[in-house]
Amino acid sequence: MTATITGRAATDRAARYAKQLVSHLGRKIEADFDPESGVGTVRRDDNVCVLTATDSTLEFAITAAERDQLFGLMAVVQNHLERFGEKDELACVWDDDSVLAVYEERRAEMAAKRAAERAARETEESPAARDAE
Repeated sequence: MTATITGRAATDRAARYAKQLVSHLGRKIEADFDPESGVGTVRRDDNVCVLTATDSTLEFAITAAERDQLFGLMAVVQNHLERFGEKDELACVWDDDSVLAVYEERRAEMAAKRAAERAARETEESPAARDAE
């Protein structure tokens, strides 16, 4: 079952952010950007995100083979763009509330899991833990 979602981030620097995202992700996955058209594409396996820069927004359309893969690519796009645009307070907004609700729930679960793993590593690496051995 194919899953899709569209979204956008309001910015007057859309082409810059699209190019930065494509360049950054292109180190690990297939990605390209056409500065003439302001369109970039990110591919992870059969999943695709098309980025379109306009004068006032960076628009993105994601298509994935399955919903979990959609959530994964949404997270990659959102996390990177919001981190790149932190000074500009760049925020990604998604268009499908039903998909967004599940995505946000899964995103919170993953954040909690990463925090627990980080805490466990820090505990293992702490001097007190090493002294106890």
